[in-house]
Amino acid sequence: MAWYDNIFNFSKPQPQSANIKRTIDFEQQLQRVRQDAQSFNIAVQAAESPMYPNRFLLMQTYQQIVLDGQVKSGMLQRKSKVLCQKFVVRDANGEENAQKTAWFNQKWFYDFCDLSLDSIFWGFSCVQFGAVVNDKYSSVELIPRIYVVPEFSLVRSNTATVTEGKRFDVAPYNNWCIGVGEKKDLGIMMYLAPYVIWKKNAMAAWAEFAEVFGSPMRVGKTDVRDEATRRNMENMLKNMGVASWAVLDLNDSIELSQASRTDAYQVFDKMVERCNSEISKIILGQTGTTDEKAYSGSASVHENVADMIGKQDLRKMKFIIEGQLMPMMMRNGFDLEGCTFEYDTTESLSIIDKAKIDADFMRAGIKYDNEYLEHTYNIELMETMVHEQAEDMGGVETADGQIYVENEDESETSNPATEAEEVMNIAKKLKEIYS
Repeated sequence: MAWYDNIFNFSKPQPQSANIKRTIDFEQQLQRVRQDAQSFNIAVQAAESPMYPNRFLLMQTYQQIVLDGQVKSGMLQRKSKVLCQKFVVRDANGEENAQKTAWFNQKWFYDFCDLSLDSIFWGFSCVQFGAVVNDKYSSVELIPRIYVVPEFSLVRSNTATVTEGKRFDVAPYNNWCIGVGEKKDLGIMMYLAPYVIWKKNAMAAWAEFAEVFGSPMRVGKTDVRDEATRRNMENMLKNMGVASWAVLDLNDSIELSQASRTDAYQVFDKMVERCNSEISKIILGQTGTTDEKAYSGSASVHENVADMIGKQDLRKMKFIIEGQLMPMMMRNGFDLEGCTFEYDTTESLSIIDKAKIDADFMRAGIKYDNEYLEHTYNIELMETMVHEQAEDMGGVETADGQIYVENEDESETSNPATEAEEVMNIAKKLKEIYS
């Protein structure tokens, strides 16, 4: 970058010939269709083909899988551990650079990290960047996965071909495009799909069970042979509610057989519960952070597993940023030579825990600066009543902040406003506010 880039914001337009998305002739809508075990197996086989890999059917399956609530919850929980993490950019000397950190502390970088983390679930992701405007990329968007052939580093022109298209890993496209993930990785959605399909089938059967046995069946018996009268009875039963109904002759009967046990619903409930636990294990490595029945002892172990997976994702993102994003940014004119990207993984105490610790230190005689207390706890400290009373008695404040009052009867001086009393008052106030 030139010397004037430190004064004026840096901008760089994107050549139209460098937009890999323009390779797509006509972007079609991916239809949502009902998925079953057979269609899923066919989709996986098509995606794993060594000669003509095609992920169209697999993406059609994935877009139905991601609608599941347990899957979405696990994805958000895992991604939030990275997206909410603070970070810094350090120069070649290892010092934090505020200006270069500000380049990344923008919406475009958040969107890039979000799409990069999606590659964990969806598989390989191809990310297209827009023009540089005022030290930041104007847009970050995902190339539709149905047009991307990672095995050949190709963005195809249509979904009917596998070999026709443009390579995104060569110039000029690699100056504005990044491929995230392993080329043959199909994402952990492939492991989630069977459980989500079984879960949906169980819930559909449960809904049918509730429809049949949840509401009593309405039966109308009549020996009338007049069609108009019989039709009137049918309409009456039909409009009474959503439960099933029948119009029978006097000698006809309907028998609905069901299990004699009263907890038959648990057949479906346990199936759904087991699928949910398997989904959580696949995404988060444990169930304690999503299961409301987790016990405190095991929950801490599960939390440690979740933190370990979060650190793994942080490390992966660091490799992507330093190995792919930063080199691309330098090709676009950003001065990042020798810079490194670091996440701030230091643990911080909550305001309540910090207040309890400070209060304990105060009782032990440790002194704190009033400015620190006011800034940390957002409170306004006032002079203690002891000081005010001493001043009213004619006391004089010395250089060390103490107020001494001369005793009229004795030549000795007394100190009613001791440091211990001040510390105890402040500690008591913190305890009342944050306990």
